[in-house]
Amino acid sequence: MFVILERHPSNQIPRSTIEDIESLQERFFLLQRESVKQKIAHIFVLEGFASTGKGSILQSLTIRLDPRKFKVYSPYVDQSEDRGYPFLWNFWKVLPRYGEFLFYLNTYYSRLAYLRSQKKISLAEYDHRLLSILNTERILSKDKIIVHKFFLHISKKEQKKRLEDAKKKKKDWELSPYDKDQWEHYKRYFEIFDSILSSSRTIDSPWLVISSDKKEDSKLLVFDAILERLERTLGYDSKSNLQLINRGMELIP
Repeated sequence: MFVILERHPSNQIPRSTIEDIESLQERFFLLQRESVKQKIAHIFVLEGFASTGKGSILQSLTIRLDPRKFKVYSPYVDQSEDRGYPFLWNFWKVLPRYGEFLFYLNTYYSRLAYLRSQKKISLAEYDHRLLSILNTERILSKDKIIVHKFFLHISKKEQKKRLEDAKKKKKDWELSPYDKDQWEHYKRYFEIFDSILSSSRTIDSPWLVISSDKKEDSKLLVFDAILERLERTLGYDSKSNLQLINRGMELIP
């Protein structure tokens, strides 16, 4: 059974709908500040189908953060070459320092899916690269660099609608060859992502799969999940602390 069918418990009515987006962003800032204090780094893997709004979600996540303490890395999946280095070299070179946030948009998983779809690597090479990913994530998670993985799913019907809307608005120039390849071969990518997610779901770095047919709901769900995970990891109640700050008990720059 495809992993995407395993939805987040709050995928129906996210509790974050009772809060405005600015409150969620302030809480995320507090958790960033606490991560710096505890010297724990976090990598956020934003993965999924084309046209799921990953860029918009990333913008909402980062707009309030301290820019000195986070990085975004988003290579071109269809153009990323290893130049004689190991498969993950392009991603290793941007790893965060302790206490920093790193957001991967267009990740090593996308690269792997694209290469497999284009039949540019053998099954043996695919397995080798997937093992390299899992080993790297495990090593990082044991060394105060926690990997949070989110997969944004979209139905074929909704993806087609969004891509056609982009053409009508003359914004299809924003679509990469990777995006177009997904549109043309949705079923193939569905099967590839199914295989990747099933094989890379681990205790240290589990996947959270979120439906993105409704963009605003998916944004709230990602926020909700990230805040919950960081609060649990850091032992820090961002909501209560934000309420204290709003009552004037603490000042934030």
